[in-house]
Amino acid sequence: MVGIMRYMRILALFDQRNSTWTVTEISKELDTSASTLYRLIREMLAAGLLESTVESRYRLGPVFIEYYRRIKLTDPLVLSGSEFLRPLLAQIALPCATILARLYGKTVMCVAEERAFNATFETSYELGRPMPILRGATSKAVLSTLPKRQIISLISQEEPTVDAEAAYADLANIRKVAISETHGEVDTGLVGIAAPLRSADLGINASLSVIVESSNLNETTRPQIYSVLSSTARIIESFMLEQPIHVKSK
Repeated sequence: MVGIMRYMRILALFDQRNSTWTVTEISKELDTSASTLYRLIREMLAAGLLESTVESRYRLGPVFIEYYRRIKLTDPLVLSGSEFLRPLLAQIALPCATILARLYGKTVMCVAEERAFNATFETSYELGRPMPILRGATSKAVLSTLPKRQIISLISQEEPTVDAEAAYADLANIRKVAISETHGEVDTGLVGIAAPLRSADLGINASLSVIVESSNLNETTRPQIYSVLSSTARIIESFMLEQPIHVKSK
């Protein structure tokens, strides 16, 4: 393990199924000596990345909560977009969820979400959960905002059996019409409708989505969702342009 990846490999072990680990368990899982791990874990404890529990076990530390707060206070996409998610819900006469998502490496991640009180369905798009970049309207809308070379590269790496040029043509059409719609690609019975969001100045590639049950979507409700989703996306883009860029003076 080299550099920061030493810590990232350890942190990636913690999830809902395995929320605490011992050094012995980590050593076996990562095929790394216990002596090396003891030193790394001491450093992670000092930084707040991990904290001790009982019986020599460790869990994720409180530093992540601190930095989550900092992201909410400083990230241009979250600052500009999260406040519009609930008003968007109010304009749609269907049980739905609204999702703000962004590019995250070779995945797409939800950074803010809202849900109507009568939306009882479950969706895989959850705050902080990386999602496949080539499946679902939310992800495809994000992908459509990237330059062609980057899109072709991502498709070739993640889905080598897919015709990259044909997939790019579909994404170019999403960028042209500024709407993506998919049925059941992520969750059975659900429809994702997403609008691309992009700020070249801020280096942000993102999307705004509405998720509804397919049984509720028809030729009356679809145009209404398209209209309010598109207009809200453009408002968020304009708000992102107004976000101050703070650079520390020398």
